[in-house]
Order: sequence, then C-alpha cells, then structure tokens
Amino acid sequence: MELLDWLFVILLSLAIFAVIFLVISLVGWTAGSQKLSKVSALKPNKKQRRAWLEYRLELTNQISKKRNHALFAVIFAAVFAGGSFYIQYHQSTSLTAKDSENVVQGYFILQELEKQLTELPNSSNEKKTQATIYELSSRLVSYGSNVPEPRLGKEEKLVLKQLYTRMKQLGINLAGLSITQLKTEDVNTGYLNDIKRTQLAQEKVFEHFKVNKTALQQE
Repeated sequence: MELLDWLFVILLSLAIFAVIFLVISLVGWTAGSQKLSKVSALKPNKKQRRAWLEYRLELTNQISKKRNHALFAVIFAAVFAGGSFYIQYHQSTSLTAKDSENVVQGYFILQELEKQLTELPNSSNEKKTQATIYELSSRLVSYGSNVPEPRLGKEEKLVLKQLYTRMKQLGINLAGLSITQLKTEDVNTGYLNDIKRTQLAQEKVFEHFKVNKTALQQE
C-alpha cells in the first residue's frame, strides 16, 4: 500500500472511532439529562436539601462533560472524515506513479518515433533506423498495454484509456511494417498523422491531470 492509502485508512478509522465516541457521549448526555430532570423534580426536606443540591450539581457537571465530549467528537469526526474523503478524491483525480511513468515514457517515445519517421526517407543507415523504430514500437505497445488505475474516476479512466489504446495500436501497426513500406510517402505521412493524433490524446491527459509539459520538454 502507498502512503496515501495508509493515511486514508488511518483517517477513516479515526473518524469511525470518533463517531462511536460521539454516540456513547450522546447516550450518556441524554441519560444524564433525564436523570437530572427527575432529580430536579424532587422536593427534598430541609435535612436532605444540601445532599440533593450537591447531587444535582454533580449530575450537571457530568452532563456538561458529556456535552463537551460530544462536541469534540463531532469536530474530530468531521476533520478525520473530511481528510479521508479528500484523499479519496485526490486519488481518483490524480495519476498514480505507474500511470505517470507510462504517460511520461509514452511522451518521449512518440517524440523519438516522430523524429525517426521524419528522417527515414533521407536516412543513410536504414537498418539502424528500422531497429530503432521497432524497438520504440515495442516499448509503445508495452506502455500502452497497461490499464488505468481502478481507483480513478470515470472521466479520468476514459481519458487515460484512450491514450493507452492509441499508443498500443500505433506500436502494433508500426512493428508490422517493413522499412520499405515505412519509406513510402503515403505510409510515412499516414503514420506521422497517427502519431499526431496520439499526441493529441496525450495532450488531453496532460491537461486533465495538470501534467507539467514544460518540465518534460526541458528534460
């Protein structure tokens, strides 16, 4: 489990304990209030009055403590529950370390593939270029074969899945072509356009998850 997972479990557990303590305090508060009402309704004689006043004061103090306990329990339950739900929300709208790596690696692979295909018609070493394209294609398939983290929200999964599908399909298609086919102008242009479309899907991921693309470009 990641740190945030542990923190979510701890905060949720504390929130549950706070709610249980709140229930206990409310029960004690209610029972004490009912008891105080009954005691207050009594009419002790002069001999019993002092003891009656002391007992009523003791009950009043106990009720006050139970009321304060209930108030603190409400505050802590709200804080702990709010913290746990915020973590859950954060996890449902943020890239995990694995998905982040897939997206970042896919970004660099697409850039290099675009460069290789653009330079291919004028390449002086076709075998080396072909080997590079095949290697990049297989890596693209590898990263594109991943599935989005289950804890992500519906929209987040959809945006990420679209990118992974395009990455995988592009890698499979490129790996199945010979260097002669890739040098053909129509084929070459077609795959450069496919790369552009995949990069557009990538841009949506960057925007949705607020990935700092400028920092990637500087690496």
